[in-house]
Amino acid sequence: MSAERHFKTEGIVLKESPLGENGKLLVIFSREYGKMTAAAKGVRKPGSAMIQLAQLFAYSELELYRGNSGLYTLTGGTLIEPFRGLSEDYDRIRAAGTMSSVLLKIIQEELPDEETLRLFLNSLYLIAAGRRRPDFVRCVFLLKLTQYQGLQPDPGEIERQWGKPLLSGTRAALRHLSEADGGDSLFGFGVSEDVLSELAGIASMLSHEMTN
Repeated sequence: MSAERHFKTEGIVLKESPLGENGKLLVIFSREYGKMTAAAKGVRKPGSAMIQLAQLFAYSELELYRGNSGLYTLTGGTLIEPFRGLSEDYDRIRAAGTMSSVLLKIIQEELPDEETLRLFLNSLYLIAAGRRRPDFVRCVFLLKLTQYQGLQPDPGEIERQWGKPLLSGTRAALRHLSEADGGDSLFGFGVSEDVLSELAGIASMLSHEMTN
């Protein structure tokens, strides 16, 4: 972290909780600094200039001040993408919440992870815009994230644990996910309900291993 007390960074709000009478405590996934906790004073007041910046899943260029205690204070910023479409459907916000809860357990302070941030933003965009099913995007996100964390899915090992062979479509999907980057091509495939069910089971198993 730079010695500068006032600085800017792009970041997305992963978690919000009340702070005092009209503020919020935000957990932010920032591009340059990884996980950050920031106080956003007065943002629960109607008409606050920073109210949009402090919303869950708001992605913004943030202006922050670093105090002596190490806690950051939000002082301003510019909203880049609010992902408003997430709130239009329960399945959308549920998928986004699952992804953010996993990120909160694995991203670290003072450790930028632009690859993971890009994956998360792309996933939220697809869900918010209604371009892909939320459960599909959540599953792909979790499987790629486990790969980023060094937990490459091993079809043979999964079959041994489950006591049955994986569907050919599941094997093909895992191969695609291992080879694609975190951009649009990652999500550029279709699956049957049975394959999606198997992929979801693998994602759940590896996510548990990754966060425990």
